[in-house]
Amino acid sequence: MKKLLSTLIAAVALTACSETAQTPVGKTYALLPEKAITITFDAKEPRFYGQAVNNYFGEYKIDNKNITLNLQGSTMMAAPEPEMKKETDYFQNLGKIKTYTLNNKTLELKGNDVTLNFVEQ
Repeated sequence: MKKLLSTLIAAVALTACSETAQTPVGKTYALLPEKAITITFDAKEPRFYGQAVNNYFGEYKIDNKNITLNLQGSTMMAAPEPEMKKETDYFQNLGKIKTYTLNNKTLELKGNDVTLNFVEQ
């Protein structure tokens, strides 16, 4: 009986660990294809931060495979117009994200009309 109970406890612990490993928390990702934009999900607090043209930050909430990203601010440096447009589009798309999927080192963030694909760094 003790052996069965120990086995069950070990199985539950391993399942809990594998669930934690299947979140983006504590990891840094680069936006594909050019990898010029990054996002990091803080493991200690529900915050994210990264770099596009500017450094940016916000709060995230994860519930199962649902994710909400609330961009709170960024620095205000300038860059050539094409890079500024990419950053503006990216910032707007962060607010549309509703779900995430992890497949090995690839993170996919999806919303109604947007999909952002990242690779873990």
